[in-house]
Amino acid sequence: MCLFRGTLFLFLLLTVSEAGQHLVHRQRSHKGPRRHRAIHDGALRFEPEPYSKKLERNSSGKIHCKVAGGVAPTIQWYLNEEDALPEGVTSVNGTLLVSEAARRHTGNYTCRAVDGNSTIRATISLDIVVSPRILEPSSGQQVNVVEGQTAVLNCQATGDPQPTTQWDRNRTLLLQQSGVSLEGSINASSARFLVLNNGTLLIRNVKEDDSDIYGCLAGSAAGLARNELLLLVHAEGALPVQESTGVGGKAVVVSISVAAAYMILVLALMYYCRRRRLRSRQRGEKIELEMAEGREKLVEEGEEEKPKVANGSAVQNGRLLPHDRDSGADNSEVSGISRASKKSGQYDHLTVPRTLLTEQITLGRGEFGEVMLAKIDMCQVKKLKCKDDAETEPKLRPVLVKALTTKDEAQLSEFRRQLELFGRVRHENIVRLIGLCNEADPHYMLLEHTDWGDLKNFLIATRTPEENAEYMSRVGPAHPPAVAERPAVPLEPQHRALLAAHLAAAGARLAAKRVTHRDIAARNCVITSQLQLKLSLAALTRGPHSHEYCKRHDQVIPLRWLPSEAVLEGEYSTKSDVYMFAATVWEIYTKAELPFGKLNDNSVMERLKSGTLEWVVPGSMPDPLAALLKRCWSKSPSDRPQFTEICEEMSTIMQNITADDITEQTAENEA
Repeated sequence: MCLFRGTLFLFLLLTVSEAGQHLVHRQRSHKGPRRHRAIHDGALRFEPEPYSKKLERNSSGKIHCKVAGGVAPTIQWYLNEEDALPEGVTSVNGTLLVSEAARRHTGNYTCRAVDGNSTIRATISLDIVVSPRILEPSSGQQVNVVEGQTAVLNCQATGDPQPTTQWDRNRTLLLQQSGVSLEGSINASSARFLVLNNGTLLIRNVKEDDSDIYGCLAGSAAGLARNELLLLVHAEGALPVQESTGVGGKAVVVSISVAAAYMILVLALMYYCRRRRLRSRQRGEKIELEMAEGREKLVEEGEEEKPKVANGSAVQNGRLLPHDRDSGADNSEVSGISRASKKSGQYDHLTVPRTLLTEQITLGRGEFGEVMLAKIDMCQVKKLKCKDDAETEPKLRPVLVKALTTKDEAQLSEFRRQLELFGRVRHENIVRLIGLCNEADPHYMLLEHTDWGDLKNFLIATRTPEENAEYMSRVGPAHPPAVAERPAVPLEPQHRALLAAHLAAAGARLAAKRVTHRDIAARNCVITSQLQLKLSLAALTRGPHSHEYCKRHDQVIPLRWLPSEAVLEGEYSTKSDVYMFAATVWEIYTKAELPFGKLNDNSVMERLKSGTLEWVVPGSMPDPLAALLKRCWSKSPSDRPQFTEICEEMSTIMQNITADDITEQTAENEA
C-alpha cells in the first residue's frame, strides 16, 4: 500500500512539472517582438552614415542615425562630442528632432552608438538658414511714371546668406536684352536701362513701350524668391487722379524727380571716380598678368624637361605636401609641380590664411572631407598676392571650401590633381582656384563660387508645377524633386543653349590643357546672376545629392553620368568628359531630372555591361543638338566628337536659335 501511494505521488509530481513547463513555453511564444535581434550581426556600423543638413529658420526637421550590426546597440545624439542637446532639439530612437530651428541650434552634432565594448560615432553639421525674402517691390505693386522722366524701381531682399538680386522683364532676364548696362560699365552713362549695384533699376527717359511687368528675382544658396510689379508709363498730364491731383500728389512727383536727379548726379560722380581708379590699376594689372603667365609657362616647361625624383617621405594626415621636404615616391605625379612651384614662388603665391574665411556653412561631405560654403575678402587676398595696399574697400565673395582630412594615398593624389586642374586652367567658364590654406591641418582648397549656387538647384527652381507632375509620372516616387517655394523665371530656348555652349567651352579648355574633369554634372556646375555657367567640382558624395553616387571597388563614382570604359575599366579621358558633357546638357533640358530615374544602380550597371543602356533625348531639344548628343553617347570613345568640334556646332546652333527668335519677333511686330 505504501509503495502504491509513493508511485502515485511521483506520477502527480511529474505531471504538474510538465504542465508548468508547457505554460512557460506558451507565455514565451506569445511575447511581443524584440527591438533587437539576439544574434550577432557583424561589426557595428552606420547604414547609411548620417550627413550634414540645412534647415530653414523656425521650421522643423529630422536627421536619422541608423545602425546595423551588433546585438542590442543604444543610439544617442549629442552636441559636439558629449555635450547635452540644446533646448528645442531632442533625440528619439536614433533620430535627431528639431522642433523649431533657431540660430542657436547651428553647430556640430554627434551620433554615438554603443553595443557592449563597441562604440562608433558620426559627426554632422547643422546649419540654420533663411530663404530669400523680397522686401521691395511688394507683390502686385503698381508704379506710375510720366513719359520722359526717370523710373526708379527698387529691388531689396533679405536672407541668410545674403541673396543677390536680378531683374527680369516679362519673365526674361533683363541683362540678356540689348540696351541694358550695369553700374560701372563702359555704357553706364548713356544706357537707358541701368542696373545699380544695390539692385535698383533706373529707366531713363521712359517711353510708353517701357510699360510692362518687371520681376525682382533674389537668390542664394538657401533658395530663390521673386516679386513682380507693373510699370505704367503715362503721357504728360494723364496720371491717375489719386496721384496727379492735389498737393500730396504734386509733392510725390516733385520728390521723385528731385531724388532721381540726385541719384543721377551721385552715379555720375561714382562713375567718374571709378574710371580714374580703373585706369590707374590697369597698367599694374597688365604687368602682373604677363608675369603670372610667364611663371606658369616656366612651370609647365620645367615639368616636361626635368625628371621627377622621389625620396620616399611619409604622407601626413590632412596635409597636401610636407613643408620641410619633397613628396615621396607615391606622390611622384606632382613632385615636379611641387619643386617647380617652390622655385617660381607659385606655391607661396597660393597660400591664404584661413582667418580670412567667414560665414562658413557646411554643405555636406566630399571625397576628401567636409565641403563648406564661406565668404572671403578678395581685397585681402589680392593684397597677399600683389603686396598692394591701394584698395581698402572690402569685397566679400563666396568661396567653396574643400577640406583634406583623409590619409588615403589615392585620395591625396586626387586632391593634388584637382588643385593642379583649377590652378593652371584659366577660363571664364571654369571656377578659379582662390588659394590654399595650408598653415595647419586640415588643408583647405578654396574655389570660386557664385551668388546663385549650383546649377542643379537652379534648374529645379525653374520648373513649373506641370513639369514637376510630368517628372513624377516618368520617374515615380523613388527620387521626388525638391520643389522651390517660389519658382524662378523659366528658361528660354536660347538660355538653355547658352548654358550648353558655356559648358562646351569649359570642356574645350580642359582638353586643350590635356586634363580631365571626371565628374561633369549639373551638381558640379555653378550659375551666376548673369546666367553664366562655371564648371566646378563640389562632388558632394554625402549630402543632398548622395543618391547620385554609388560605391564600386572601394571608390565612390557618379555611375549614371559615366561611360562604360570609365566604370568597368577605370579609363578616364577627354572622351569620357565628352560623354558626361552630353549627360549634363540632358539635365539642362530636363530641368535636372535624374538620368535613368526608373532604374536602380544595379540595373544601370548591368545595362552598361551588356551595352543596352540607351539615352532618350527630350522633345524640347533642337534636332541638331539631339544629334550631337547621340554622337557624344557613342559606346566607342573613338566615335565621340572632340570638344573643339562640339564648340563649333554649339556656335551654329546658337546662331540658328537667335535667328529664329528674331524672325518670330519681327513677325509679331508686323502682325
